[in-house]
Amino acid sequence: MPTAATITVRQALDLLDGPFAGLALGVAQRRYAFWLGSGISHDRVDDLKGVITRVLTYLRDNIDAGNANCAYRTALEEALELAHLSATDRARVDFTTTVPGWPVIDTVLTNLTREYSRLLDIRVGGHNEPDYLLWEVVDVPTTFSAAHVMPDCEHLCLAILLLEGVVPDLPTANWDGLIEAAVDELTDAAGTALRVCVTPEDLRQPPLLTRLIKFHGCAIRAAADPGTYRPLLIARYSQITAWPHNHDYELIRRQLVDLAATKPTLMVGLSAQDVNIQFLFGEARAVMAWAWPCDPPAHVFAEDALGQDQRNILRVVYRDDYDGNIQAIETSALFRAYGKPALTALVLHVLGAKLRTFVQNVDAPNLTEAERSAVAQGIVMLRNRVAAAAEPDRLAFIRSLIRTAKQAMALFQEGTPVADRRYRALGDEPIHRISADANLTTSGVRELAAAIAVIGLGDSAGNWTVREADPADPRTGALRLVSGANTIRIFFAANDRASVQLEINGLVTPGDSDAIIIHSTSPVPKMARSPLAAPGRTGHPGLRNVGMAELLHEATSSDNLGERFREEAIL
Repeated sequence: MPTAATITVRQALDLLDGPFAGLALGVAQRRYAFWLGSGISHDRVDDLKGVITRVLTYLRDNIDAGNANCAYRTALEEALELAHLSATDRARVDFTTTVPGWPVIDTVLTNLTREYSRLLDIRVGGHNEPDYLLWEVVDVPTTFSAAHVMPDCEHLCLAILLLEGVVPDLPTANWDGLIEAAVDELTDAAGTALRVCVTPEDLRQPPLLTRLIKFHGCAIRAAADPGTYRPLLIARYSQITAWPHNHDYELIRRQLVDLAATKPTLMVGLSAQDVNIQFLFGEARAVMAWAWPCDPPAHVFAEDALGQDQRNILRVVYRDDYDGNIQAIETSALFRAYGKPALTALVLHVLGAKLRTFVQNVDAPNLTEAERSAVAQGIVMLRNRVAAAAEPDRLAFIRSLIRTAKQAMALFQEGTPVADRRYRALGDEPIHRISADANLTTSGVRELAAAIAVIGLGDSAGNWTVREADPADPRTGALRLVSGANTIRIFFAANDRASVQLEINGLVTPGDSDAIIIHSTSPVPKMARSPLAAPGRTGHPGLRNVGMAELLHEATSSDNLGERFREEAIL
């Protein structure tokens, strides 16, 4: 088995299709709350080891060598006590050497990671502010504000998932603004998708697609309004200990307890070591425990291995069921993939699950449910092909996916190249509500999904090879098919207006023999052949139009649908 660090996106998809199919379905049904920690941002802002290094360096660099009672030396000595070094290792720490040069620095950082909150609670003589190390030394407003950093793969994936309507809540211990930045990027900062909740008053605001509950505070708001939000930055041990009983956090705490009790939990990048997080799940158990077995699994951790804190949560939430089912419960709870592969795989899975659900809802009276499922397998095959391109740079992959998807959807819906940065979702409904969508029969998305599925089946059968279009050049279409020496540009059109706009915008012309427009809701009338034209096909078909609604309505089987598609597309 690959580790959480070495697993590929394709392998993560295999887990979602196999032993974690319950997790995958639950996410696509908007059932999971995603609990997030610093692990999703460690490539963008300081993780705990970075914070600890910053504190140790500051204390060491400010020691007055001539003062035996130097406050900075005293604080540094206290910090090293928290590292629980052996006598031998402690003797190897030389304050005249820079912190990164300490021979035992890796051990110091590893041990202090478990004690970071106590480290930040150390008082430095001469500085009366209890949060001096956090505010002045770690410098939360500068270090964790989104002003100087760009969203990473994890944040963009979360933004896609919430815009697709499958993430109801994002509780996070993170201070940074990277998720907000990702959502702003994909929505042109419209402010219509993500509700950020830091104070109880935020809970009264109109609901949006997703709530981001920043229960340890927010660096962005603290930088803008320190008087209000600086006290809400939770990091010190005394704060974490008092948090469960602090009236100022009562309403936020109730929201989190409600989530822990009513929604399955997916933890990504969160060790859950803080005692206030442990307390939340203990309080939730008192409200309503999770029974075992359960499907989808009530608690899943995207980690390489379960730590003691995560095992403790499992013991707490499953109560007496845990002791008799330890192996099964812990196996179901460990999704062995870190944030980048896990969230990228979930994005591909959700998009694929939505497209397959659209295929199941097409107007095809002669296709049984089994036949529809056979057609929908083309989505899975194509999804897996796409996943192979995710390595090794997941961020580049997800950005390419966003560019390609929004260009393809813009052409599909309007026949006009995209002019903004907005991500265009397949829809903001989870899969179990798609069939009730009032716009389902007129949006053309069902027929789009069926066409993609047929194309995927053709690729799997070796009839053609699917190639990515160039989102910078809308003339290349939504995707390209390579068959022999020929490369065919594929355009999708939701309606007559979109197909007409494709020609008005110069993306296709009637004489283009290398282009196909696949129409959704408006089947293209079959034109009678000119009596003056040469009989049969001449090898120069010009622009081809395929009416997907008509093909689906007349198809007698999945194989027949594929054959009719190839005939109409002259492939």
